[in-house]
Amino acid sequence: MIEINLLPQKVKKQKALQAMYFLAGFIGVIIVSIMIGIIFYQQTRIAKVEAEIRKIDAESASLKDKIEEVRKFREKEELYNKKKLIVDKLLNEQSYWVYVLDNIGEMVLPDMWLESISQDKEKNEGIVIKTTGYSLSKIVVTEFIKRLETNKRIMDITTASIKETKESISTSSLIFFDISFLFKYTD
Repeated sequence: MIEINLLPQKVKKQKALQAMYFLAGFIGVIIVSIMIGIIFYQQTRIAKVEAEIRKIDAESASLKDKIEEVRKFREKEELYNKKKLIVDKLLNEQSYWVYVLDNIGEMVLPDMWLESISQDKEKNEGIVIKTTGYSLSKIVVTEFIKRLETNKRIMDITTASIKETKESISTSSLIFFDISFLFKYTD
């Protein structure tokens, strides 16, 4: 079969040019489609990252509440510990005086009477206790002082006065004594 091309040369060039334009347009459409695909892919990734950021922000907001709760708990714990120390100190001081009175009471002899026991001053190692009382003789007072000296927690014994008095109630004379000593906190 014989083919005869009756089309002028100009039309032939236009057809070739049209084919090139079509090919360039087709390549342009493919490039634009690829770019649109990349844009959609990037937007999807951005949306995922933003969702993760929102999730992390929500978690950090909930953690801020928990951190605040922990801080408040620590403040309450500190306050509790301070109060506990105060109560423990008061209980120790309360039991300390029971211990002091028990120790002194054990040393009192049958022929003597304590009139008063008072705290004179407080020192670093203990408290200074002042005792006053009466006895039937100076020997009893001396024996009481010796008993005080044998106690490990009693030191710095000072005798302010030992004097004979005549009480109006009694027919015999009594010996008045005033003794101070340091009662240590620990042995």
